[in-house]
Amino acid sequence: MSTSPHVMIPKPDELDLDLFQAIVKAGGPCLQRCDACGSFTHPPRYYCPRCSSGAFTFAPVSGKGKVYSYTVSHMSVEPAWKEHLPYVSLVVEFDEGPRVVATARGLKPDEVRIGMPVRVVTEAKSDGFAIFWAEADAS
Repeated sequence: MSTSPHVMIPKPDELDLDLFQAIVKAGGPCLQRCDACGSFTHPPRYYCPRCSSGAFTFAPVSGKGKVYSYTVSHMSVEPAWKEHLPYVSLVVEFDEGPRVVATARGLKPDEVRIGMPVRVVTEAKSDGFAIFWAEADAS
């Protein structure tokens, strides 16, 4: 995809807004990290699911991961997406552990495989929202 088809930009709030603001500020993917035990979590939560601590930060991550699951969309009711059909939506499991949903960029549907290495990159759409893209990871 050469241009982002995202026309309508969500306006997240609470912890989701904090996460997206951290992503925009860092210029790349971030995840919530527990200050007490160091585990990463997604989506953001007020308390760590591992140790129950309420102390956390939003920290940059490598962006590296593997395809956990995916689906191919062959139709869309959103006009901005029609020229990009078919497109692939992925669930990517970061090397740091959590999973995120991303749209494949530069990958054709027949190239995507479960377990293939990908890199998640972000595209800031506003000060409080960013898109997750997944690209083939050649490293």
